[in-house]
Amino acid sequence: MSIFSGSDKAPAGQSYIDPEALGLIDVNREFKTHLGIEDTLFNRFSAKEVDELLQESGMFEMLSMRGFQKTQLEIHGISEVDNRIFIKTEEKETLVHMRLKFSDFLFKKIGQSFPMVYIDWLLSQNVRLGKLGDKKKLFEGQEYPGLNIMNEITHFIRLLSGKMGAAGAFNIPEYFHDAVLFHKNFRFLSEEKEGEFRAMLRCFKKENLRSLSGAIHSGKILDRDSSRPYTWTYGEMVSCTNSYLEKSLFDEHYDSMVARISKTREFSRIE
Repeated sequence: MSIFSGSDKAPAGQSYIDPEALGLIDVNREFKTHLGIEDTLFNRFSAKEVDELLQESGMFEMLSMRGFQKTQLEIHGISEVDNRIFIKTEEKETLVHMRLKFSDFLFKKIGQSFPMVYIDWLLSQNVRLGKLGDKKKLFEGQEYPGLNIMNEITHFIRLLSGKMGAAGAFNIPEYFHDAVLFHKNFRFLSEEKEGEFRAMLRCFKKENLRSLSGAIHSGKILDRDSSRPYTWTYGEMVSCTNSYLEKSLFDEHYDSMVARISKTREFSRIE
């Protein structure tokens, strides 16, 4: 998942990440499509109801502050469990694009399944700034500068999760900088990945995020444990709205493992 790229992960709409390989299993395999759901979210929420949730999240207020006072909301219902939300300018240029899925997912760690919102795709872009010719000013995968509305997007998705009776939301960040932007409200499901991620932030706490992410994805960071270039790997980041799931996934063992790994893993730049 990238919050900066301009299209879905695969043209055919197929995810290129297999949840089964990452510790989660989607137990609702039947994505049923029905007539009449195209303009509703998950065949449950009208455009007006979605608009109200976006208002409550502060999304439109923040977009107005960015210079987009008049926007248009579009909902594309692919199926009962797979939907796209667009916020566009009056000229039909996309500012925000979210592709969200809803299903029961089995958490292997605790052997229980919970309804979750999966953030399959997320795009945020300030189209008025135009495409920058100097790619050094952009993150990997970015076509336009972002809108700096991550808090509002996260708030909206958590509000939506609550309305749907979901236990929370999760995503699989494609890039390191995506994970950094989500990290305020999401944690990696794997304590090893979370600890590694925090160790990376500790080792480069004075580093510019764009510079650090670029170095990571171009193989210019050394993993001192293996004495090899560090390779970014995918992992689920979860934000729980269900207190039982929160305590089950992120228990004392998780916290102690994360603390130990984050303090002991070491990374450095390859000269």
